[in-house]
Amino acid sequence: MTPRTVLLFTRDPCFDELVVKVFTEPVIILSARTVREALQIVCQRGRELNLALMDFDGASRGMTLLSAVHTCYERLPIVVTTSKHGEHASFLAYANGARTCLKKPLSAAGFAKAIADVTPARRQPLSA
Repeated sequence: MTPRTVLLFTRDPCFDELVVKVFTEPVIILSARTVREALQIVCQRGRELNLALMDFDGASRGMTLLSAVHTCYERLPIVVTTSKHGEHASFLAYANGARTCLKKPLSAAGFAKAIADVTPARRQPLSA
């Protein structure tokens, strides 16, 4: 099975660890700590992306990134997490293209379910 390619935008090392835990299949994680790094990844490898995970606290730069990624790749599933401004951030995230917006802290099981809910089912390889 070809690994999924995931854009991960976060500055939270604990969130990095959570992302690694939730994937049970091979995955290529392209990490960005700044909006600039994330936009570079999107410009250079956007067509390869299967999912974007964006962790931010409702800052305008994060919303700008979300909007830019969604504008360029409308079908790309985007999951947003935030720890501040819960309801307001959720409204803004959905308005800017997020498929789901989750409030931190997150459990690994709940996060994995949210990712599964927004990503298309992948076929398992046929056994010989």
